[in-house]
Formats: sequence, C-alpha cells, structure tokens
Amino acid sequence: MKNFSLPFIAIVTFLFSCTDHPEVPGISPSMDNIEMEAEGGIQEIDFTTVDWSIDRIENVKSDSRIFGDIYSPENERMHENVLLELEGEGRLDAIWQDKGFVVDRNSQDKLEIRLQENSTGEKFGFRIILTSSSGEGAITVLQNSSQGYEFKGIEYYVGVGDGDSLYWRKGNTLKLTLPYSQEIEFMPIGGIDVSSSYFFKSEVADAFVWLKTDSVEVKLPTHFQDEEIYFAEVKGIYTDYVQSRKSDYSNLKESITVPAGYSEFGSEFEMRHRVLSYALVMTNNRTGEEKRIVGKIIQIAPTGTYKIISLD
Repeated sequence: MKNFSLPFIAIVTFLFSCTDHPEVPGISPSMDNIEMEAEGGIQEIDFTTVDWSIDRIENVKSDSRIFGDIYSPENERMHENVLLELEGEGRLDAIWQDKGFVVDRNSQDKLEIRLQENSTGEKFGFRIILTSSSGEGAITVLQNSSQGYEFKGIEYYVGVGDGDSLYWRKGNTLKLTLPYSQEIEFMPIGGIDVSSSYFFKSEVADAFVWLKTDSVEVKLPTHFQDEEIYFAEVKGIYTDYVQSRKSDYSNLKESITVPAGYSEFGSEFEMRHRVLSYALVMTNNRTGEEKRIVGKIIQIAPTGTYKIISLD
C-alpha cells in the first residue's frame, strides 16, 4: 500500500490544482475599484488577457443601464444614444451637461476611463460589466461631489470675430393735424420699449453651473478702442439669461417744427450689436486651484444716433 499512496496523492493534488487554476484565465483588470475627485481625471487599466468585452455599463445607484454614443477605433460614431456596450476596440461616450465619462479601449489589453467634472452636487458612480469565455467581472467607478468654486474675477478682451455691428431700427411715429405751425416735442427712441440688454454665452459645459445660485455681479463693458476696454459704473449679473434695463436714450426728446394741417413724422435709430470675449476666473474650494471659463458677452443697445423723417 505504501507504494501506491504517493502516486495517488499526487494525482488527486493535480486534479484539484487544475480546478483552482483553469486553463482559460479569468478577467483580470489591474484595478476593479476606482475613486476620483469631482474635478475628474484619467485612469488607465491593464489586463493580462485580451479575451473580454464590455457587456454593459450600469448606474451604481439604480443598476439601470447607461445610454450614450459608441465610436469605432477610427473615431467614427457608429451608434448614437444607445445602451453602451463594446465587443472589441473603440470608445463609449456618456457625456451630460453636469457630469459624464468616456471609456476608451484603445488596445486589446488596455482600458482608459476619463471622467468629466461632476457639477451635480452629489456623488456619481457607474459599473463597467466585463464578460469573457471564463465568466464575468466588473470595474466600479465612483466620483465625489464637488465642493464648489469661489468667484475671483472676470477679464474681457477682443478676440477673434469680436467687435461692433450697427443696424437701424424703426422708432416712433407721430401723426398730427394742426390749425397752425408750432413746435412739438418728439421722442425718437423712447416709448417703444427700447432697452439695453446683454447675456453671456460659452461652449464650456459647466460655464454657468457654479455661480448660478450666487447672482455674482461682474463689471460690464461700455465701449472699446484700440484693444482698450472701458467699463460702466453699474455692474451686471453673470448669467446666460438675457438681462435688460431701460436705455439711457429712452427719454431723449427733440423739438420739431410741425406745419399747419396734417403731418406725419417717423424716426429711425441706430442699434449696436457688440461681441466681446471674456474669461471668468474661479477658485476651487477643495484644491485652491484656478478654473478659467472662456466665452462671449453679447450686448445690444441703441447708440443714441437717430433721424426724424417726414412721412407725408
């Protein structure tokens, strides 16, 4: 019996060893739990095998699947607003206005995860579900909520395509029948709801998120000359909503001589459409680092130039 015991144990040990370490290796990402700060960032993940695919991406909160766009390795959008999955190489985009991510499989054994800044005010997370012939695995990504920003200042400058464009607008009309000629006061610009308005616009996704509830006042340009920008005494609100106030020329009056009989007068006045570039500067409450948001301010206002025309 002693002669057979050792070979028997060796065979049994070998069988158990095969069970513990199957020939087909499992999915083995270099990390399966990732936590990032609200500012976002990039994390690269390596794999020891290439036999795997992205079966789906789920929301951590609800286990619901996430929609987005699917791109080929040549950066061609293959599918738009579909459930995210990827068989081989390519890219998955799930970008929203206040958060989002990109999952890029740029080679068979590598995965790159890029997180946008999370401006939702709450934590965000998702799971990348991986499948292979040997089973299923998951990579969980969690992102902290932002601690917000503090407004530091705003800078204006004359950028590409900036400047003033002028156009004429019809003003008031005056119709009179007089027994004799006399002087009449006429308001060429006022009385027709003429206002000076402005708004900010930006291609940056979170350009108006951080200061939306703070009603931050900023200086406003009045005119510029030779790249020098001059500012009004009255400040405005940094917002993408149109802000209007009564024009300085709304109460402008001119005396005109109206002849006896029937007369009809009209006015036209000049409007200015101004575009200037801006850079909003904020300080991150967590890191102390500066964040710059660039965009354009659009200002529309009468210039004060007008003409009165006899219409009869």
